[in-house]
Parts: sequence; structure tokens; C-alpha cells
Amino acid sequence: MKIELTFRYLQLLFLILIYTSTAMRLTAQNISQASEALASESLNLAEDTEVGLEIEARSPGASWARPGAEAAALLVLVDGVYNQDLLLWAGDESFRYRVLLGRLSQGKHTLSVALNPPRSAPKARRAEVKNLRPLPLATISQSKVDDEDYFALAHSPVLYARANTIDRFTDLPLLMYYEILHEGASNLIVRYTAIFTNEDGGTQTAALMSRWGRATDIEWVLQLRARAGRIIEETYQGVEHETKSFSGSRTAGSHPLLATASDNNNFSDLACSAVRFAPLPSRARLESATRESVMDAYPQSYRVMTEELIRERRISETPADINTIADPREYLYIEAASEQEGTALAFDVKVAGQPGVFSSDMGNARLRIDRSGNFRTAVRLPKDVSPAMVETITARCHETAAPNAMRGCKNMRLMRVLTLDESFVPRSVPFRDQPPSSLAPGETKVFKR
Repeated sequence: MKIELTFRYLQLLFLILIYTSTAMRLTAQNISQASEALASESLNLAEDTEVGLEIEARSPGASWARPGAEAAALLVLVDGVYNQDLLLWAGDESFRYRVLLGRLSQGKHTLSVALNPPRSAPKARRAEVKNLRPLPLATISQSKVDDEDYFALAHSPVLYARANTIDRFTDLPLLMYYEILHEGASNLIVRYTAIFTNEDGGTQTAALMSRWGRATDIEWVLQLRARAGRIIEETYQGVEHETKSFSGSRTAGSHPLLATASDNNNFSDLACSAVRFAPLPSRARLESATRESVMDAYPQSYRVMTEELIRERRISETPADINTIADPREYLYIEAASEQEGTALAFDVKVAGQPGVFSSDMGNARLRIDRSGNFRTAVRLPKDVSPAMVETITARCHETAAPNAMRGCKNMRLMRVLTLDESFVPRSVPFRDQPPSSLAPGETKVFKR
């Protein structure tokens, strides 16, 4: 198995390197074939500064759900030079996209966006830009390690698109966030994570909903450790989830360049492609929240996740296999926390007027949650069930095959319960607060409204 994985990885690197050899030519071609600027804005900087850009735009007639009409593509240019690509994944809806341009030098700059017809879907080659808003973020003097958020923005990664996603409108990095942690008295840790629309490889769709409570793909990208104002370690998530030391190139100041390099959206610092993305990262505080909660502030992320699944025929009123689910608006989303020791959790939902219960694991032990910490799961409910009809949630603690003399689901607590409304906006379903409790294998705990 190890030999097979190594061979697959070498094949992947070979393909990436072939693609890399034409990347700069293709990028130049993109710029030369672009239309005139749809919008431009001047910016005058008193000193070198990290800069973001808010682009309010729409793609008339486009929909991420429709093959051939997924999105218009924009080129983002700084002083006429290619900076990054932007796919208008929100389609016909006017949406404020935020990107990171990187460090710009002191003086006057022109920021512009132009339609990129070769990268746009055939039936979505129109774009309207309502507004461009430059976002000066951090000057060089502010980007010291003492200013944690400025420091994080000044070192956030830029992602080259996976070669086999270009012009296929799949596995798009929608959002990026960072967490700030402290190690001892002197070390600062910044960890960057990307949220992709879905993953073409890896965990099957139904398993994603049961074990993670979403069908997006959330992957940590890069982690840096700094001490006394100096970065002492940079690691990233390599192919096969291997943690690797970063030794690649940087752009626009101190921004590491990484390529999405596998069908389950792991990364490489050895390659590039003709398309790159730099979502403006936001800070996430996840001490008492799940990674999935980052999506809640961006309801459109649930919609585009669903639209990609529709286009890939992974949504059905009668899901028949592990790669098919119902409409995500038909699920109850449960956030909980537990310390798992040789155990796994699943949840049953009781609905008024319905016989039996609806289960997160669907009777399959492999779909239970065996990881510790804060997590989310999803339980499909009948189509005509409203949130008000949910009566109880029951947590079940199960023994796993992992050896452990002190088995248990420890300090288990219910954090939040959610549904998605018709517009994909998360709505809370109130449940009574209960103190944490510990369950032995075979024990259950009931939570009531």
C-alpha cells in the first residue's frame, strides 16, 4: 500500500510539473485576452502596506448549479499586472467578494478588475462590477509579531488552483480563516485553513454530512510558529495529510505560495498553475465553536456547496448510495463537544408525530464521530418536518475497536442545534442548557427542548 501511495504521489507531482511549465504562458494569455477593465480604483499609500480589495459584483444569468453557466471569471490586476483570479461563484446575486492583494509599495497604485472570457463558463461570459473598495490592512511597522492580526494577514498563503479543477468549476476555495494560538510564554502560532466548495476525492458526501455536518471540504493549509518577531517554523498539509516543512516561493511580500495538489485538497509547495486565488482571511476563535461555524457568517457558502452537489448529481430526494444526500436544508445540524477515549458518538432525533427516530450514523458504525473536541453532525429529517417539531436529541456512546482501558465519551455537552432556512441562512433551534456529562459505552443522554 505504501509503494502504491508513493507511486500515485509521484504521478501527481509529474503532472503538476508538466502543468507548471506552461503556467506563466497561460497566465500572460489570460491577461492579453481580457476585456477592458470593468472597474478600477486608485490607491495612494504613505508606506508599504498589506492591502485587500472588496469587489461587489455579479455574473448575470450564471449559476454554480448549471453546467456550462457556472460563473464568470475576473482577473484582478495591480498596476496592470496579474495578481489573482476571482470566480463569481455567487452567480446572478450581487455579492461582496474579498481578496488579499498582498504587500504594495509606497506610492500610487491602480487596482482594477477585468472579465476573463477564457476562464469564464461558456454561458456566463458577462460580469457587472458595482464597486471596488481598497482595504489597507497593515503597514510594515504594524506587521510585527506583537500585532498578531496584522502579522497573520501579512503571512497568509496564496493558493494556486488544482490543475484538474481549472475550467471545471469544482473544489473552489471559498473562504480562508486563521487561528491565533500561544505556545508557552514566547511562541506565537498562526494556523490558516481554507474552506472549499466540496472535494472530488476523499470522504464520500453522505459520510461528510454524518461525521462533519457539511459537504464543503475544510482543510488546514499552513501553520507558522514565531518567536521574538521571527518565524522559526513553517509547515503545511501535504498530500496524504502529511505535515511538511514549507520551502517554496513567496509573492507580494511574505505570502507563501502553495498549490492545491490532490483531489481531497491537500497541498504542495513544489508547483503552480495558471490560476491562483487569495481569499482575504478572517480570524476565527474556535475555543468553544466548530470549524463549520465559520460558514455560518457566510450563508452563501451553504448555497454554493449545494449547487456544486446538484451539478455533480450528488443530491437526490431518494439518496441511494454513500455519495448522495438529500437537500442540505432538510437536515438538523447538531454541534457538540466530547473527549473520546476508545469511543464514538452518534445522535438520534425524535420528531413529533413521527414513529421511531432519525439517526446521524444511519445505522453504520463508520459514520459515528470518534474524534475529540468540538464537532458538528447532520441528521436528515422528513421533508415536511419543521424545526418546531423536533422534540429530543439523544446522544449515544459506542465502543470502538481502538484499545483503551478508560473508555468513555467524557465531558460531553450539546453546544448548538441549527437548521438552514430556504435561503440557506442558519437558524438556531433552542434546547435546554445542561452541564457536561460523561457516558460509558452503551450509555445515552437525552436533550430536551
